Amino acid sequence: MNAVIDLGNGDSLQLEPARRVLRLYPGAGGAQVEVTLRISKAQDLAPGVAYRVNAQMYVEDAVRRQRMLCALNAANLVTPLVRAGEVQMSGFVTDEQLRAVEQLRAGGDLWVNLRLSVSSVERHADSVNPDQHPPQISLEDVAALRDGKAASTTWIKEFLTPKYGHILLRAKVDFERPLQTQRTGDLRFDINAGEWASQMAAVDAGAFVELLVPLARGADYTSAVAALREARELLRQGNIEPAIVEARKAVEQVRDACGTQKLFAAAVKKTPRQRTYHERWAFMVEDLFSTMSGAGHKDEVTQDFEYTREDAEMLIVATAGMLKRLSVDSNSL
Repeated sequence: MNAVIDLGNGDSLQLEPARRVLRLYPGAGGAQVEVTLRISKAQDLAPGVAYRVNAQMYVEDAVRRQRMLCALNAANLVTPLVRAGEVQMSGFVTDEQLRAVEQLRAGGDLWVNLRLSVSSVERHADSVNPDQHPPQISLEDVAALRDGKAASTTWIKEFLTPKYGHILLRAKVDFERPLQTQRTGDLRFDINAGEWASQMAAVDAGAFVELLVPLARGADYTSAVAALREARELLRQGNIEPAIVEARKAVEQVRDACGTQKLFAAAVKKTPRQRTYHERWAFMVEDLFSTMSGAGHKDEVTQDFEYTREDAEMLIVATAGMLKRLSVDSNSL
């Protein structure tokens, strides 16, 4: 995940994501995007050259189709060395764009492609044939030539011959002139789903709960955790009902381990206020299982069920919570 930009003199610029590559800051109707890259030269054959780095920032969907997000511009020039330094670029995205990015990444990592543009002003050697340019020279140019510092583009034979001897009419003058150059490159990298979610929370564009579901009692519930992972991946691919069906397999293990069917059967005869703590949890497990069952079994009631992506997300997250609780105490219900 790095970009190598050839400088044309046997040297090159190298750019790669910094450790904390992206930050979002609150804005009016959106957020400021700040991207930090590490930049260095391979050999620094032409030291002291300053560069301005800009980029077009694209994000990718699940099939790697790119969508333009924003333009990024560096506020300051950077003079790279062999030892890597940093360059920061910033842009702005709207709230609507942030929502679109959420749909693109579908709960997974966010893939970014930066189309980099690196510009600089460098001195380039050149030459001019006096036959093609009328003789024009200032006294300052003559003085510079006498001191060996000439950068003149033409000769004036009448001035130079008496002082420096006969000069061939077709002689060329070598000199250096400043020239603006621009080079491009592409840098593709991913932003971890959790890192992106935390940045979204920082700009009040969303909130997230980080939840690790450990394996309870060794490997007893390995298949439940595996089913939860598979459900998340199916949802990321846009397979909504298969994702719910897969998550339901994990809920089945919660039901078996905690005996929620028996607790539910006893609790349903009571008013809600009379139900015990464990019975109320049993109700949630059984209702979760029942709601998910409509994705896998189509009867005369459930045949018209249409689950949205948001439905699936809620059901999978609820399943994760149940497994987390089970991992702490499988006899808690």
